[in-house]
Amino acid sequence: MQKKIIALAVASALVAPAAFADTSNVNVYGVANVSYDFVTTKNAAGAGVTTNKVSSNTSRIGLKGNEDLGDGLSAIWQVESLINIDNAGSTANAGNATGVVGQANLGTAAVAAGSNAAGNVLGGRNTYAGLSSATMGTVIMGRHDTPYNIATRRLDVFTDGLADNRSLMGGNGGTAQAAFDGRQPDVIAYISPTMSGFSGAIAYLNLAEANNVATQAKANAWSMAGMYNQDAWYASLAYETHNLNSLTSTKESATKLGVGYTQDAIAVGFAYEKTSDNLGALGANKYGHSAYYLSGKYSFGNDAIKAGYTKVGDLGATIASGATQFSLGYDHSLSKRTTVYALYTTLKSGSNANYGLSNIGTGGANTAIGLGNNPSALSFGMKHTF
Repeated sequence: MQKKIIALAVASALVAPAAFADTSNVNVYGVANVSYDFVTTKNAAGAGVTTNKVSSNTSRIGLKGNEDLGDGLSAIWQVESLINIDNAGSTANAGNATGVVGQANLGTAAVAAGSNAAGNVLGGRNTYAGLSSATMGTVIMGRHDTPYNIATRRLDVFTDGLADNRSLMGGNGGTAQAAFDGRQPDVIAYISPTMSGFSGAIAYLNLAEANNVATQAKANAWSMAGMYNQDAWYASLAYETHNLNSLTSTKESATKLGVGYTQDAIAVGFAYEKTSDNLGALGANKYGHSAYYLSGKYSFGNDAIKAGYTKVGDLGATIASGATQFSLGYDHSLSKRTTVYALYTTLKSGSNANYGLSNIGTGGANTAIGLGNNPSALSFGMKHTF
């Protein structure tokens, strides 16, 4: 009842002309995740600066609902927005813009393909409308995480904060022309129903808005994933391709495999990713690489200890352009919805790379300070879901 009242108040404030509409199917939800971080930026020579700050780690609020249309069909909708509790500016899940020395900024088509930076605008996160059937599946249109992104998110035990593995994986951190683990606008997606533990999703990204002139470059992307989730096992296989420019036929693609196992108090996860492109001179593989992530979590009572290790190899032909990141954390549940936590993370770039900690939240910005850098952070926080 309390959520219904809150949802009615929020909906009324956002859409005043609809004050007399039926809001009985509106639900409000969200996450408040805030931490106090000690972030150290250290270059290859060991010199650096420690910055202390309050950070918001992908805190968000959303409204969603559905209407029964009969015959097992429902209309569904969602509006979700990022909230920076610390009132700080953020790239809002854009990933780090650093990586290999000399990497160019993303072009127009690449920004459309890979940037999921929507700031604090209303509806900047997963926001869509669609139709859903328990037997036929779901079709949505709007802004949404790609199937490639969704396929392994559950395996990251440090998701949405400083130690998120997207500092080095998913085409973030400068490991691709455009991010693969992203949230994209102009998406039309289909999600299948689950049958015997199997499900699938496919999405088409129309990246050339209002571009129907034959002589102009056009861009689009496809993202797809198959998932299995039953008993103690979880597995996924995902693929995404970006057609960045129709005139030059430049493209990049990525394939990812994920496996997770949870039994009693122990949970382990593994993700492997391989990318390729033709963005270099004469169609050479410029950013193509392999990367992997290992995670583990041990729960006891209301507490849990967790660890994660991420490694990205050299990009293309650039030697010593890889990096590694190790993270260790502790969680204590105060209730089913409230957790306090502490974590330590450290990242080491190769001598020809300049990676930073994940700026999925607001704490990791500006931690890339030079070739071979080694940023690290100690974070104490609280996460509440509602």
